[in-house]
Amino acid sequence: MNARWIDRIRRHGPNAAVLLLIAAMGWWGHRSGWKVSRLSTLWSRSAPVEEDWCPTHNVPLSKCISCNPALRGANPADWCKEHGMPESRCIFCHPDILKSGKAVDWCAQHGVPESQCTICHPDIAAKGPPPEEKSDVTVLPPDSPRAERNPASCSIHELRVQFASVESVGKAGIRLETVEERPMPEFVRAPGEIQYGQDAVARLSARSPGIAWRILKGLGDWVRKGDVLALVACAEAGRARADLIQALATREARERTFKRIETSAESGFRTQGELQEAEASVHAARIQVMAAEQALRNLGLPVRAEDLTGLPDERLSEEVRFLGLTDEIRKALGKDATEGGLLPMVSPIEGVVVSREVVVGEAVDSTRTLFVVADTGRMCVALDVRLEDASRLSVGQDVIFRPDGDAGAAASGKVTWVGTAVDDRTRTVKARADLENPEGRLLAHTFGSARVKVRETPNAAVVPERAIQWEGCCRIVFVRQTPEIFQPRKVRLGVRNGEFREILVGLVPGEVVVTEGSALLKSEILKSRLGVGCAGE
Repeated sequence: MNARWIDRIRRHGPNAAVLLLIAAMGWWGHRSGWKVSRLSTLWSRSAPVEEDWCPTHNVPLSKCISCNPALRGANPADWCKEHGMPESRCIFCHPDILKSGKAVDWCAQHGVPESQCTICHPDIAAKGPPPEEKSDVTVLPPDSPRAERNPASCSIHELRVQFASVESVGKAGIRLETVEERPMPEFVRAPGEIQYGQDAVARLSARSPGIAWRILKGLGDWVRKGDVLALVACAEAGRARADLIQALATREARERTFKRIETSAESGFRTQGELQEAEASVHAARIQVMAAEQALRNLGLPVRAEDLTGLPDERLSEEVRFLGLTDEIRKALGKDATEGGLLPMVSPIEGVVVSREVVVGEAVDSTRTLFVVADTGRMCVALDVRLEDASRLSVGQDVIFRPDGDAGAAASGKVTWVGTAVDDRTRTVKARADLENPEGRLLAHTFGSARVKVRETPNAAVVPERAIQWEGCCRIVFVRQTPEIFQPRKVRLGVRNGEFREILVGLVPGEVVVTEGSALLKSEILKSRLGVGCAGE
């Protein structure tokens, strides 16, 4: 080799060596999948071990229930790998299954898939120990009304969500809670207005026209039953008093005359006709006394003619003049009571004067309410119940009422009346409930909302509200089958009470369900349904 070639090799040899090295690295990377093996593997004489991984479902291949249906107890010969469910029940590949409108796996009695009906098959429940950590549960807003599609034609319960490992479940933010068993009351809600109790309020007016002579009780005063609120100078009351005194005097005179004639008739000095005539006049006098007595009672003045019989004239006049007045008022009035006929306005109940619409010297009559007395310890609430809820109400049911603006004034009571007609304008049914108000916090004419307990299940299966998902046609809850596998379970919902929701069918107490992260699992099962089935509708 001459010097010329040696010079060329010296100048171009390094470049050629670099190019050959790059070509060798490309060939080796292509064969190894651009993965660097461990030195122990490179020097080992044993054959390389194939990695246990399913790239399609991102889980270990040996545990992939979509690729190995036998792991979940399914028949490998009857399996749809595309949708992860039995081929014979895959409505996506064979939509003719739904010509009858229902899937093969359906419990018509309870409205859930037969394979998930915990009432017909309680052995299917996947119970387990409660998780060590329990996530905080918050109250979700009520669901917006949605038109439910036919859940019998949905095979979402055949799907499963599988994680690669238990650690990946935690990294995904999944939180688990146990299906609890607790009492679940069902309430009917209705707006209402606080009112005074029908038997705890009295609206008083003068029984006869007159002039307000004296006011004895004012606004806010506490009065007992029988207390006098005001005195009205009434001409009719004066005439009724005078008529009673005259009737008593006439009866007494005619009774003496009858006794004298009766004695003379026994001696033969009077005829039977005269005796009968005297007896008739006594009877008429007694009727006059009864009429005068009733006239005073109609004015609210308690009187018994027998108590006044035989009194001296001065004492009789005084007793009749002070009819209906207490000894304390009599002493306060003295001789002023001679000012016409005084008619007392008496409270028929114990309570507070909540309204006074009269002043001294004002003309009054029986058509105008002058005082309102109410027992504020017993209030009632008038409810406007929706027509569809009215049939569930009955007398004696418990009621909890919360007034607007003062949640601390909540009161409890009982339903006392349910209306029998529908309001023409609001199309609601009226109902009424009595409430206890010992502290007086409930104010009349306050609006608020009431809850009437219409049903209570003592041992209901409940889950947190956030565990329930809507996937397009069904309400589902994800149940833990194994630490890495979760099953969507169709459920029928009951009542909501705070942060919990009753499950009528689909779950039993003791099963472990997903709470936080359930929306993530829903998105996973909907991936296989994009463009077909319920998700494409």
